[in-house]
Amino acid sequence: MTEEWQIEFYIESDGTAPVQEFIKDPSLTPGELKQLQLRLKLLRSYGLRLLRERSDILDKIVTETNLYELRLDNTPNNPRIFLCAFVGRRFVLLHGFKKKSRKTPKAEIGIAVRRRDRIIQQQEEN
Repeated sequence: MTEEWQIEFYIESDGTAPVQEFIKDPSLTPGELKQLQLRLKLLRSYGLRLLRERSDILDKIVTETNLYELRLDNTPNNPRIFLCAFVGRRFVLLHGFKKKSRKTPKAEIGIAVRRRDRIIQQQEEN
């Protein structure tokens, strides 16, 4: 078996973890939370291979470099989590939201892009 991927939460400068807060949202159903946990476990095991093998779970945001969407379709809230991948088999969960329309809102993508870019900038400074 190959080495598992590490999954981390993006941490804001004030110490909060937006995706952790999103997962605690009381409007997410127990079924959605269970599916999210299962999909994160699959992500940890299979990494970016999920793009090929299970695009219903993980999809690439085509307009962006190194930005992926963990998907949960056909649920009351259609929760999504944006994430990025780094060398060393590491994912960072950037932003969670409830998808309410067919298209992913640009504002939601923008939040994830800014967070991804902050991580990259911090790595370059170190």
